[in-house]
Amino acid sequence: MIDTHAHLDFSQYDADREKVIEECQQNGVQFIINIGVDLRTSQASIKLAEQYDFIYATVGYHPHDAKDLTDANFEELKKLAAHPKAVAIGEIGLDYYRNLSPPEIQVKAFIKQLELAEQIKLPVVLHIRQAMPQTFEILHRHKGNFGVLHAFPGDKEEALEGIKMGYYIAFGGPITYPNARSPLVAAALPLSKIVTETDCPYLPPQQFRGKRNRPDYVKYAIEKLAEVFPRYSIEDIDRITMKNAGRLFKLPVQDNPELVYKIGRSLYINLTSRCSNNCYFCPRNSGFHVAGHNLKLNRDPDENEILAAVEKHSAYEEIVFCGIGEPTLRTELMLALAAKFKAKKAPIRLNTNGQGSLINKTDLAIRLKGIIDTVSVSLNAQDEATYLKICRPQFGIRAYAEMLNFAQRCKDEGIKTVFSLVTVPEIDVAACRKIADGMGIPLRIRGYVPD
Repeated sequence: MIDTHAHLDFSQYDADREKVIEECQQNGVQFIINIGVDLRTSQASIKLAEQYDFIYATVGYHPHDAKDLTDANFEELKKLAAHPKAVAIGEIGLDYYRNLSPPEIQVKAFIKQLELAEQIKLPVVLHIRQAMPQTFEILHRHKGNFGVLHAFPGDKEEALEGIKMGYYIAFGGPITYPNARSPLVAAALPLSKIVTETDCPYLPPQQFRGKRNRPDYVKYAIEKLAEVFPRYSIEDIDRITMKNAGRLFKLPVQDNPELVYKIGRSLYINLTSRCSNNCYFCPRNSGFHVAGHNLKLNRDPDENEILAAVEKHSAYEEIVFCGIGEPTLRTELMLALAAKFKAKKAPIRLNTNGQGSLINKTDLAIRLKGIIDTVSVSLNAQDEATYLKICRPQFGIRAYAEMLNFAQRCKDEGIKTVFSLVTVPEIDVAACRKIADGMGIPLRIRGYVPD
């Protein structure tokens, strides 16, 4: 787990700070980012980061303290920001609820710190309270900034706007509160843009309302997110949010390529990073990550490597040939593995771009029959021209018709066959549904949000 927003230097921990930190590490917290709100707390955050390998720091002036951001203090802040364990500028922003600093001074301090972050290429941690319109107006003018919207107070439309500007959305204890709108906001977002936090000692989860919050209570936000995204397990949410925070704050999160990986109750086999398509929306073009798994292989694995990797996993309900590349580029290995997996009594699915017969120069559906239980074919276009534009197949114009024919042949051979599509702007979903209905093949639609 990771807590991307803690205040362990605050006085609420003076009596047992070391004990709390040790217990949090024992309870599975791999990283903590301690947040500065003025010069003193920024210095204290750096000190904590120096004491503990798994703690990192941010430095900045909270809008409440903006009135104290003198030129001399700003120079000291710049020095702290150069520390190797300083991972962001924050928390900064606007708070028009309490106005502990005059609004005009808040704006000045906010912009000054945004400019510093852009100059030194660090993310920002943003505090926004009853100031969303003006905050977003400033962020739109400072397009070089990126970071996280902490304790996000807005609705789903505002969250999506924040994502488009380059920001992650943070969820903590309040997502567990009865009648909170946070779950609805989270459900509208891609998991690739969500991070977890506590804001400890404040905003504890529902189970501890009225008590001091702690970094290890981030697990309750993770558990709630697993309810919001039922396709994913708690382990999935933990991994995905950890990888998200690792990318944002440049933390040393383990990120080794995976031959076999789990999402929910499905076990996926990553046979190759090669593909006969080059779809512009594919994770191959944005880091080779899927659900927090690194799928970029340096070479194609052999059968023994895959079998050994599979044996490390248990408690799955299906086996899926679906990595970052096209499995039918390695048809012989796929079929050999599938034959051995039959003994595991788990259904076997192939996720494919539907070009397997072209790739293998044979009617591949015949060879899949009796071995592959389900074939999911990426439809992803309503016509040849659209397919060429967004999928950019190496087989050119004929790839679209061959993909449709492959799906039909799989159905004809009695293999359970489904179409899938990703809702990129060029795709006419209604037209694709008409094609699928006309062929008597179910259509599964996946929403698309640019990474």
